[in-house]
Amino acid sequence: MPKSMSENLNKELTKELSPSHQLYGKFAVAVARRTDNDDVIFWIDELNKYAVIHLTYSKETSSEFPITTLYTLSELEKHCRNISSIY
Repeated sequence: MPKSMSENLNKELTKELSPSHQLYGKFAVAVARRTDNDDVIFWIDELNKYAVIHLTYSKETSSEFPITTLYTLSELEKHCRNISSIY
C-alpha cells in the first residue's frame, strides 16, 4: 500500500473513532484495503493484533462503529482465505 494512502486511511480512522470505541487513542497503521468495499486492515501495535475495520466516512458517536474485528496474524490469514473463497 502506498504510504500516502496508508496515511489518509489512518487519518480517516482517527476522525471516525468515538471516545467509547475500543481503538480510540490507540496507534493504528493501515496495511491493506479491499477495493470492493470500505474494509481496511490496520495493525494495532499496542494490542499486537490486526483490526479489520469497515470505515463509514463519518464521525461516529457509538462504540459499535466503525465495525471492528480484531485478529491475530493466523486468524487474519484464515479470515482472508474465507473471504476470498466467497468472492
